[in-house]
Amino acid sequence: MNDKFFDEFKKLCDLLNKSVEKCPWVKSINTNIMLKEASSEINEIEEALLKKDIDNLEEEIGDLIYDSLLLLKIAERDYQISSDKVIKRIVSKISNRKPWLFWNKDISYEEASKIWQERKKKEKKSGENSD
Repeated sequence: MNDKFFDEFKKLCDLLNKSVEKCPWVKSINTNIMLKEASSEINEIEEALLKKDIDNLEEEIGDLIYDSLLLLKIAERDYQISSDKVIKRIVSKISNRKPWLFWNKDISYEEASKIWQERKKKEKKSGENSD
């Protein structure tokens, strides 16, 4: 991911904010509707993969990203969750479960999987990042 990606991502976030403020459809929907929308996009991604339709795959992944971010905005609106906290939590979770990303050595798939599972189990025991 490069600067161009982040520039476009900022534009997407701006569109999301405008959608939440100004779009009648977005104002009328809830998280359950957005979950169905996201599920539909996942099915369309599966179809594109089966057909090896790369152009459609790009489109459908984009739709899923939009739906995921819109779900976040709707949950923020309806449940007063913090999008900042959501992002901070996932960064913390992935950083904790994938410490090898910060090491100066390569590890095997088996080692990575073992570390991931051990870290996940430890999180569950301590009550942090419960999934």
